[in-house]
Amino acid sequence: MSSSESGRQFINQPRQVVGEALEGCARLRHPDGSGVRLSDPASGMRLVVRDDWARDQVALISGGGSGHEPAHAGFVGAGMLTAAVCGELFASPTVDAVLAAIREVTGEAGALLIVKNYTGDRLNFGLAAERARQEGFKVEMVIIADDVALPDNPQPRGLAGTLLVHKVTGALAARGAGLKEITAVARRVADSCSTLGVAFNVGRHPGKPREQRVPELGLGIHGEPGAMALELGSDSDTHGVHAVMDTVVTALVQGHSRKDVGGDLPASGHLLLINDLGGCSALERGLLLEEALTHPSLQALGIHAVVGPQPLMTSLDMHGFSLTLLPLDSLLEEALSASCAPVAWPGVQPVTPLTHFTPSQDAVRTASDEASDARRAQAKADCQERAARGVKSRAGLPGDPQVEQRLRAALEILLASEADLDRLDAISGDGDTGSTFASGARAVIEALEDCELACGDSGELMTTIGKQLAHGMGGSSGVLLSTLFTAAATRWKEQSDANGQAPLGQRWHDALSHGVARMQHYGGASRGDRSLLDALLPALEALQASVQSEKQVSVQGYQSASPAESRQEIRAGRVDWAAMARAARQGADATAEMAKARAGRSAYVPSAHLVGNSDPGAEAVARVFEALADAAEEAAG
Repeated sequence: MSSSESGRQFINQPRQVVGEALEGCARLRHPDGSGVRLSDPASGMRLVVRDDWARDQVALISGGGSGHEPAHAGFVGAGMLTAAVCGELFASPTVDAVLAAIREVTGEAGALLIVKNYTGDRLNFGLAAERARQEGFKVEMVIIADDVALPDNPQPRGLAGTLLVHKVTGALAARGAGLKEITAVARRVADSCSTLGVAFNVGRHPGKPREQRVPELGLGIHGEPGAMALELGSDSDTHGVHAVMDTVVTALVQGHSRKDVGGDLPASGHLLLINDLGGCSALERGLLLEEALTHPSLQALGIHAVVGPQPLMTSLDMHGFSLTLLPLDSLLEEALSASCAPVAWPGVQPVTPLTHFTPSQDAVRTASDEASDARRAQAKADCQERAARGVKSRAGLPGDPQVEQRLRAALEILLASEADLDRLDAISGDGDTGSTFASGARAVIEALEDCELACGDSGELMTTIGKQLAHGMGGSSGVLLSTLFTAAATRWKEQSDANGQAPLGQRWHDALSHGVARMQHYGGASRGDRSLLDALLPALEALQASVQSEKQVSVQGYQSASPAESRQEIRAGRVDWAAMARAARQGADATAEMAKARAGRSAYVPSAHLVGNSDPGAEAVARVFEALADAAEEAAG
């Protein structure tokens, strides 16, 4: 049994606690007789799935880092979640784990991913959704951002309001609602609920001493700093809890009032969820309930129903609580009150007036995918067999020497720039941009040497590059760029199916623009935020300009999978690589004059460390386009 400076904990080994806890809970059955299945520990994934699931309804998948129990695994069961994907403590699950969950539970009705608004969760669930759509699954994703602690925060955190989305969507799915309807209601709940928390201290990680912190309002569920420190009286101050509740409710109601919840207050009032963050006793929870229900501001809102007070979305054993407000209508009331299997869901209880009496003194994967994998495996084997015999041709997969030449040029410049980019990143970050991009480049080069890249089939090429970056690049950059290539490949295939005669340059612009848009959607960055987008977006604008200037050129008889695709592109003059390189370079150089970053680690760095130094991601993009332009010029000469 582990011991720390602040006391003992009931654990064996810290690294095993998540898996062992899930196994213990999975041994129990719900009151309706159903239970859950766990993924094999050898898979390296922690998936919790309903064991009574028949894929005949919309699947609901949620998850995130562990340490928030019973969220999310404790809410898997009839009437709530279909599956939960569990990461390590406070760490998002991997893209592969989320994708495996989608494959395991999604049928014809599709799946909805319910994701808390944290960068890792957005990126990993988002890329998994893109890859699942590419495999033919119908997948939607709703991001929960109910935190109102920081009014000016452009990315509010996802907190206990996530559980209300679980419950409402679970009820709708159980009665057979479609994916479109469920997604729309989920977004309405996500947009209209508001959460604020307070804590006396942070949670204690297994096997480690507790970090000493002052009481804070708006403390995050991963121990992130709060919006403000609380000045409290002594432990014997009988008005302490009253003062804390007043501070929380006042800030919560102010934050909630800033939301557009669709007009006038519904006649049925509000639901209040009271969430124990992990360290409150049952006695404290009862007192918190009383303080909340008697607060004048909440009474004025009309609290007609309550969930809790219970540990629902915890932060290990954080000694604190959060309040969540949700405006009610008849649909939500019915969905929230519907029965469900998971015992972790405490149910909705109506609020009634307090009454007294005078005591008496007397006495809760497809067949087509397998066929495609088999064809690719055979093609790779044929290619490797020819390479072993000294035959240079890569005909096992669609090949194009010019595309391979350009690809190698781009990859080699990233390898050569590793030290430069690391030095540039060290000014504003942790000095690993160069090594991160180089790792991605090595992964793609390895796939190229192993005959895994179809250089003559743009859609397949982008798909494979996306997979290699997701596995081999690491960090948020790997997920972001993998999202770009994965989404671009999906759009390329859609264009091939819908209009294979479209000019190649236009198809490239449309595909890459779609990929960038999806990357921005999940990553949250925009042009001007001092990121790689400041070089990438100008390059795409230059590509579009070259397409417009060459409208008179037409390529006839184009087939998207033709090995001659790139050569047709050059003959048609569709891509002005030099113009794209100039635009990317100008965009990258302009980041040196941006005094404020609004994305990535640079957002936390003082302006004095940024001005005069280009963003390393934008610099990497500019160098790639310059290498592509040089390769195109060499080929033309």
